[in-house]
Amino acid sequence: MKKLSFIYIAILSVWVLFSCTTTRKKSEVKGIKKLYHNTTAKFNGYFNAKELMDASVLAMQSAHQDNYNTILDVYDYVDVEGSTSVNADMDKAIEKLTTVATLHDVSNYLDDCYVLIGKAQYLKQDYASAVETFQYFEEEFDPKNPYGRVYKANNKPKSSKERRKEVEKVRKEKEQERKEKDKVREQERKEKQKEKEALNKQRQKEAKERKKSRGKKSRSTRSKNPISKKEEEKPAAPKVDKEKLAAEKAAADAREEEIQRELELKEEKEKKKKDEEKKYQNEGEGAIWRNKTAYTLGLYWLSRSYIEQQRFGTAEYVINKLESTSGLSDDIANRLPAAKAHLYLQTKDYTQAIIELEDAIQKEKSKRKKGRYAFIKAQLYERSGNTAKAYEEYNRAKKFSPEHEMELNANINEIKLAYKQGTSTRKKVLNKLERFLSERKNERFQDQILFAIAQVKLEGEDIDGAIADFESAIQKSSGNKNIELESSYKLGTLLFDKGLYSESKKYFDSVLELMDKQDERYRQVESLSNNLTAVSRNIDIIELQDSLLSLRNLSDDELREIAIAELEKRESDLSNTIKENNRNPNSNIIRSNAAIGASRSNFFAYNPVVLNQGKIDFKRVWGDRTPGNDWRRSLKSDISGSFGDENIVLDEPEEKTYSDQEINSILKSIPRSAVQEKEANDKIANSLFELGTLFRDRIRNYPKSVEVLERLNNDYPQFAKRDEALFYLYLSYKDLPNNEKANEVLRMMRTEFPDSKFTKIANDPNYAKYLENSDESIGAYYDQTYALFEKGQHESVIERNAKKVELFPGNKEFAAKFALLNAMSYGHIEGKSRYVKELQQVIRAFPDSDESKRAKEILRFLNGDSEAFDEILFDEAIDAFEVEDAKLHYVFIVTYDLSQKEFDKYKLDISNYNKKYHRFENLKLSNIYLNIENKSQIILVRSFENKDKAMAYFNGADKNREEYIGQADAKYDVFAVTQKNYREVIKQKSANSYRVFFEENYLKK
Repeated sequence: MKKLSFIYIAILSVWVLFSCTTTRKKSEVKGIKKLYHNTTAKFNGYFNAKELMDASVLAMQSAHQDNYNTILDVYDYVDVEGSTSVNADMDKAIEKLTTVATLHDVSNYLDDCYVLIGKAQYLKQDYASAVETFQYFEEEFDPKNPYGRVYKANNKPKSSKERRKEVEKVRKEKEQERKEKDKVREQERKEKQKEKEALNKQRQKEAKERKKSRGKKSRSTRSKNPISKKEEEKPAAPKVDKEKLAAEKAAADAREEEIQRELELKEEKEKKKKDEEKKYQNEGEGAIWRNKTAYTLGLYWLSRSYIEQQRFGTAEYVINKLESTSGLSDDIANRLPAAKAHLYLQTKDYTQAIIELEDAIQKEKSKRKKGRYAFIKAQLYERSGNTAKAYEEYNRAKKFSPEHEMELNANINEIKLAYKQGTSTRKKVLNKLERFLSERKNERFQDQILFAIAQVKLEGEDIDGAIADFESAIQKSSGNKNIELESSYKLGTLLFDKGLYSESKKYFDSVLELMDKQDERYRQVESLSNNLTAVSRNIDIIELQDSLLSLRNLSDDELREIAIAELEKRESDLSNTIKENNRNPNSNIIRSNAAIGASRSNFFAYNPVVLNQGKIDFKRVWGDRTPGNDWRRSLKSDISGSFGDENIVLDEPEEKTYSDQEINSILKSIPRSAVQEKEANDKIANSLFELGTLFRDRIRNYPKSVEVLERLNNDYPQFAKRDEALFYLYLSYKDLPNNEKANEVLRMMRTEFPDSKFTKIANDPNYAKYLENSDESIGAYYDQTYALFEKGQHESVIERNAKKVELFPGNKEFAAKFALLNAMSYGHIEGKSRYVKELQQVIRAFPDSDESKRAKEILRFLNGDSEAFDEILFDEAIDAFEVEDAKLHYVFIVTYDLSQKEFDKYKLDISNYNKKYHRFENLKLSNIYLNIENKSQIILVRSFENKDKAMAYFNGADKNREEYIGQADAKYDVFAVTQKNYREVIKQKSANSYRVFFEENYLKK
């Protein structure tokens, strides 16, 4: 039986497929063919894509980490980093849905496919593509759009039988309408008749009263004014009551308006009934597979996409349009409040967000989501200062949410609120939080509890305790980037305020690695980190040289003992590092306060106290020993005894010995000669000068600037830039303000350097303005700097480049020249990696300058292009290549001096990049040698419809260079090119000429 059923289904499927190949119009496909397309569309590609998408959303939710120290996101899967993990699955889903939409475009699941395609693009965070998809969907499937697919399907020509039914139905409707109108008119006639009868009765009554009063009057005056009997019997004209008539008319008009309203209401009901009947005809028995919410669901995701693009006004318009849609399904209606809350949170309209979150709580069925919305409401109330409401909402969040993490954070926030209000003491709050810390169920969330403890201590001005707990929070963090980020930010700020600039920079650097660039704090942290780079470097130089100078008077034996202790410490540290390689590198911090700004280092010579302690420990363990090889070996007399003696300890660890070379490597930095001592003092003086200016100009720490510059001027009176150092000391005293000390320094400048530029600036501010605006002055300054560069004095070049901004802040004429000199100087001092980085900065900062062109040439040469400095005439480039923007394009990658293994790796990386980001563009890869002599090869990516398509690919590869070819030091150039121009490049065996053409015709437009 099963076999026969299978054969029957197979035959039926073949017949349906054959029938579908006929030339019948899509609108005529119905019956079993329609059933086939609907069934295949739903249970094949659409079902699989939907399952894949649901699984991806769950994966994003599980990867999402909530930051409870900021206002939560309404949606727990919209994560900046989490989307990339599902890109491949989303591409598969799009591929399946595209296949369904192509092969089964007559099915009723076509609109659902487009909705899922747009949603997949949304989850990939490709919001531009998602908006395009949903806009097309809206236009195509809008039932009111006469040019759309749905409108045409719903308004197709009908058969004669259907038309007769419609005519009969219209006739009956008109007959019913006529009867209703007749009934209303009859009711109106009866009411008017009643009014008329009542008016006649009133008139008759009034006439009788007037007649009676006239009779009495005629009898009393008959003798005086005799009248005829006819005149006596004639009635007088009735008296008109105008106010009464006006009231009666107003009442009639009101009744008429009420009747009209009733009629209009009835017409609306009838129209609604007709629409429902029409909807039933279109979507009922004849459309059993149709998803009635597909159009509104598409609009819902369109509004969500607009929000992520920050097109808030357009998003609100679409949501309002959905809310006003008649017959909106409960599913969509229940989603809209959360979407509006998300919108208002993005625009920081927190009052409206609270209203919509409450509506979302009422309509949401999931307790987990209810708890999330309540928690966000509590955070908003807490932000606005409404603590009573915040308590209430935190309690609701705990009641709703099944997640322990949210319950724990609600409890933590309630405890912190009590402390802020003063209803609970600091001691009680800390006890409660520490009790949370000790509970086993909270083991996974110790980092969050420690962070909360640190916050409470910080508010209680226990700075050291807060720092310790923030560090512990980082240590306990099991991959919670939010805690690591917020703790590092707090630590960086606190250490900065304490003057621990080197350690502060380390934490700010960690923050930059973890923080999203859209975070409003990012620019501040980036600026602090950049400013602290030079500060930290100079502090390290000063402390190192100070420590080394403090060791120069020790004996050789003492120095040898210290070196051995340092070697042992290094071995111990290495062993601990291997054992604890998963620990945070910033977790173990020993705080100290140095004279000029605390810094911490593992190098032994940085701390004389540690050195002396090491010597004491060494003598305590080993005693006074004469330096020599194998000095630590224990030569016990019983070693030579019988190996059978049970008293001999055989498992004693072998003693470690160190060679003279190892010991000398530790001691070589200590200055022992007068020349070395002078070099050390020069380094200290230069660093003190730079540090003093940095404290004033970058950090705005004027007391520290004064402290450092005072040491410079007192300890190094022969410093070459003493006049400038005194000038900065003068400025720092003025900024404090301490005019007495400032004037004292000024008198010193006048005495020692009466003709100095800085003395003149201090005496006459107009002289400073003259220098700032003087082109000759900056030109001479550049010439002097270039002369130093030619002499190989690269450190002086870098120093002068930094000073140039302070001396000539309004002049940018030589900025590119200074930047290139600076880059080349760094290249000489720090090597290729820094050279490349600085050259790239020159190119970005001065894109159209000659210096930028030179920097590109140097970069190409560093990457292996031996022809990088060859002269290229622009006219020749124009003659050799043609502009054909509309023609078919390629993208080609030129590599230099690569081994075959490296080249194959480049190709594989590009192939993977294309599969990830250009899955549906059917791009092909090939390769060819460009020039065998200089080992330059080409990887060709083809094909693109026109210049715009090729440049879109080029721009994507340029923005994601490390992902495009996954090596930090990758050596390659990328170009877009037509077929004809590509052949010319191959013919020339060089890309140099084309590079000029490409930059002029592709990059500048």
